[in-house]
Amino acid sequence: MNYLKVLGSSGSKTKFSGTTSFQIFKDIVIDAGNILNGLGNNALDINHIFLTHSHADHITDLPFLIDNFFDKRNTPLTIYASIQTINSLKKHTFNNEVWPDFSKIKLLGSDEYSLIFKEINVDETIYLEPLKITPIEANHIEGSFGFIIEKDNKQNAYIISGDTYKNPKLWEYINNHKNISALIIECSFPSSLKKLAKESKHLTVKYLAEDIEKNLKRDDLQIFIYHLKSSHYDEIKQEIIDNKIFKNGGKILEDDDVIHFDLKITESNMISKDKFDKILAINLELSSELDKDKLFEMIITLTKDLTHCEGGTLYIISKDKKYLDFKVVQNTPLNINMGGTKDNITWNSLPLYLEDGSENKQMVAVVSALEKRIINISDVYNETAYNFEGTKKFDKSTGYHSQTMLVIPLINHEQDVIGVLQLINKTKTINQVIPFTMEDEKIIKAFSSQAAMALTNSLLINSLEDFLNAFVETIAHAIDAKSNHTRNHIGKVAKIATYLAQAIDSDETIYKDVKYSANEFRQIELAAWMHDIGKISMPETIIDKATKLQAMLDRIEIIKERFEVIKRDYEISYLKNEISKDEYIKKVQKLEDDKKFVENVNIGGEFMRDEDLERIKEVSKITYVKDGITIPLLNENEVANLSIRKGTLTEEEKSIMNSHAQLTLDMLSALPFPKKYNKVLDIASNHHEKLNGKGYPRGLDENVLTLEDKIMILADIFEALTASDRPYKEGKKLSEVFKILSFMVKDKEIDGELLKFFHEHEVLKKYSDEELKEFQKDKSVVNI
Repeated sequence: MNYLKVLGSSGSKTKFSGTTSFQIFKDIVIDAGNILNGLGNNALDINHIFLTHSHADHITDLPFLIDNFFDKRNTPLTIYASIQTINSLKKHTFNNEVWPDFSKIKLLGSDEYSLIFKEINVDETIYLEPLKITPIEANHIEGSFGFIIEKDNKQNAYIISGDTYKNPKLWEYINNHKNISALIIECSFPSSLKKLAKESKHLTVKYLAEDIEKNLKRDDLQIFIYHLKSSHYDEIKQEIIDNKIFKNGGKILEDDDVIHFDLKITESNMISKDKFDKILAINLELSSELDKDKLFEMIITLTKDLTHCEGGTLYIISKDKKYLDFKVVQNTPLNINMGGTKDNITWNSLPLYLEDGSENKQMVAVVSALEKRIINISDVYNETAYNFEGTKKFDKSTGYHSQTMLVIPLINHEQDVIGVLQLINKTKTINQVIPFTMEDEKIIKAFSSQAAMALTNSLLINSLEDFLNAFVETIAHAIDAKSNHTRNHIGKVAKIATYLAQAIDSDETIYKDVKYSANEFRQIELAAWMHDIGKISMPETIIDKATKLQAMLDRIEIIKERFEVIKRDYEISYLKNEISKDEYIKKVQKLEDDKKFVENVNIGGEFMRDEDLERIKEVSKITYVKDGITIPLLNENEVANLSIRKGTLTEEEKSIMNSHAQLTLDMLSALPFPKKYNKVLDIASNHHEKLNGKGYPRGLDENVLTLEDKIMILADIFEALTASDRPYKEGKKLSEVFKILSFMVKDKEIDGELLKFFHEHEVLKKYSDEELKEFQKDKSVVNI
């Protein structure tokens, strides 16, 4: 396509406009007034610059263009100009004083110089496929040119006038060459400044109008005007309107305008109001959607609507930054709608890098991501720069014909590519596919920024959610790992609580009015994972106290050694004939019985009888002699620990252990949970509360405790009773468990309705089959 992109159009530099520069092909520009702002990183692609003359507003980007991309260039930058302009550049710019002389500096790793000056002359045509560029004389400073630009087909050639005063030769070229369809001409000043215009050799509107009236012999020429002095813009514009300069669709050129000479249309940088309003509405819609799967679908659906195309694909960069993963594929004619909230796409991801580690430059979507640029393809089947085998295979299998394509990188606020949009087949009328336009590029570029922001927000929220989940579970596993005997407790409580909540949600009887959202389910699960977080500060000597005498080590071993010492003393007494053999045997037998008794008591259990407590006292009265001192077999602390009626903890240790609930409350109170998880604190902290108000840490009763609190209370107790990894007991049978729990209901410690529901629901069997041992799953009936 024969086009010209306006990089800079103004006769003076302002915050909003750049000075003269026109891109006439992907690597060719006329003048260098605004290349960097106009093209950004794509300025690296420019290899040929034609200069109209040496004034600063036409050459200002030259030194920066070569300097900014020096280490990335592998092709010399060639400047085409008159000898006068070249001499001026060498003398005043590339002179090693104002700027390095890059014409004497070689490209990195090359024998070619980075900058080449090529002298050109009037009417000397330069051939740069597919263009022919011919300098023509301009009436300005010495050595000034205008240019005729022709494409290979010699149709729709055009002239760029360069800065010029009245120039009869310009009109001769136009009149004598019918293939010249457009004139891009400077008009710097309003007619009120005709003296200044004449002295500086520029045109006014009146001068231009006079030339057209006097010299132009054709009525089919499109005229475009540039180089207006910004301070007089409105005055010049009104004069142009009054003099009816634009008779064939011309206009005052603005930065970023694109002229399509073949189609005789000009794309303006301005987006039409209706599309702008539509983009605003879409942006609002995108910004309010946080579900990433819905967002994926919306992005494709909305971009298809904006550009009137038949299909589209959304890729997202994989977590390891090595692939483009398919997320949504839509094609209206084929009725294809995959990904997003629909079924997952099983197509292979596109590798960003080849096996040797080099960039994958074969696939257009990958190139768009790697180079962060929009790629517009007018005919897929005639495109040789990229591998479209996958597209062609798809076409063959479906009977579809992919023709035009627009590929856009989605770039976030950190300038990282997070995905790629690939649109297929823009349609103007039924069954007519046309190329995507520059306006489409502008619209999608504007839209893609908002889409990238919305995606970033969604992905960030999801990543924070993943982080929270992983953090919570890591902390929970760390707490369980503090004790070899309760290492699976938290995970099992989370499973019981979640199963129970799911059963309640699906119930249509007593809990028919209770329905949980996905966030509420997750809230209950999070609370379960965090309910014992206070244990992270518990001493291992308490949390991992497997026996009554456990401290740094199990002191039962020391006591057993004392038994052996006493046994040895009995043997010595026997050998000294201080006691008879029968007496010796009886004493040793009793000592063995007492030792076994102490060992059994040390293990701990659910309940210790009064007679056992008395026996501990009797055993403690046994003494032995060490270094002439009589010492009791059991000291006061050992007696106190062995006298623990239930479990392995003393009352003081229980108090410390129970404080974990208060610590859980304190720790969770300091965490800024999001609104959707605002009940995690209470559900987790209340797992040791009782309906009768005698629980801890806050002493709440049934009037305050929620159903979710009651679920957590039941799950924690049920797991503790059925746990088979405690050193002091086996896991209880279900009949025993529910008998104990039914007593707790009578004592108003747990919720009876909830317990009955759990006992009768199939979810009990589901958990039992997954976590309980066979002997625990007895069939005994317990009345709840």
